[in-house]
Amino acid sequence: MRHLAEERGIRQFLDIGTGLPSADNTHEVAQRVAPDTRVVSHLVLSHTVTHPDMPDVDEAVAFWNENGTPKLTQRTPAAVARYFDGLELLEPGVVSCSAWRPEKPAPDVAMYAGVARK
Repeated sequence: MRHLAEERGIRQFLDIGTGLPSADNTHEVAQRVAPDTRVVSHLVLSHTVTHPDMPDVDEAVAFWNENGTPKLTQRTPAAVARYFDGLELLEPGVVSCSAWRPEKPAPDVAMYAGVARK
């Protein structure tokens, strides 16, 4: 959100939430750098992925799906990338969330993210 508001000049956002609590809401992040923020024509997506180097994530997802709701669906990075078909994908593309324009170095995670514009 910060990137879109600060560097792309986006001022309007539609947030279709996940229902999960997070540190900041979409509008709070955007309005911190651009108080007049209201509109967007970008797709921002993050999704948990299967990760061959992180079998503990698969175990955690399996445990959750046996005991919790809603059920979680892991996808491959390629499957996540297909959500952006027909859109202009911004650099660095669909990558680990920790590698998408990080403010500081972070360890790899089993979630991939991307931002694209219509």
